[in-house]
Amino acid sequence: MRDYAEVTERLKRLDVPIDLIGTVHNYPIYQIRLASIIGTPKPVLITGGMHGDEPAGVEAVLQFIERDNTALLNKFSFLIIPCINPYGYVHNTRETVDGVDINRAFEAEDVAEVTIIKKALGQTQFSLAIDFHEDYDATGFYLYEGKRNEKYIGPKLAVAAKAIGSIDPDDPGEDAPDLAEGVYKVANSWGTQGLAPYLLHFHSEHVIISETPTVWQLEKRVALHLTILGTALNTVSKKEA
Repeated sequence: MRDYAEVTERLKRLDVPIDLIGTVHNYPIYQIRLASIIGTPKPVLITGGMHGDEPAGVEAVLQFIERDNTALLNKFSFLIIPCINPYGYVHNTRETVDGVDINRAFEAEDVAEVTIIKKALGQTQFSLAIDFHEDYDATGFYLYEGKRNEKYIGPKLAVAAKAIGSIDPDDPGEDAPDLAEGVYKVANSWGTQGLAPYLLHFHSEHVIISETPTVWQLEKRVALHLTILGTALNTVSKKEA
């Protein structure tokens, strides 16, 4: 069992605004807002810990919050939810205590974690949303991308990610069309059951799911997630400059 208190203590040590957005099975779910008081930066959503047996996403989010993001805050504001599924994180299970895969439940009305996330999102519209995941069957990284204007940046992200490790050779399936090697389109057939397609439909013009292979060491997986995030932010800022 992992110690979720270590996550919450790391958050509380930070000099950033932290909001308790809900409690599920006695585990608090927090969100963090990072923003400059100057200008109107582009809003970005970062999430981790959707599946409790994928800890690299939680660690990547924590490391992102803990570093100095002053330069980024001139261009972006961030809404960050480090761990969507605390019970799963503690017990190293993909699902919730009720056996629900949250990433297949965003059309449901009776899943506590989903209700909390939807309420936290409110009516916010994001320029970019990125969700960190892992894959136990993969041997390399891959990612999914959804973009309303279909001007994809995934191929550029994959090139940057190759500096960390190899692309997974197997197609993940799930009716996700290829955009480039290791880059797959968020498929219309997914509906809005998963977080990324839900966000693409209701809250964000651009979504990315970063997938790292669990066979990699934790720090390598974290580095991959942060590379995907950093390259995405850099690419978006240049396009909008």
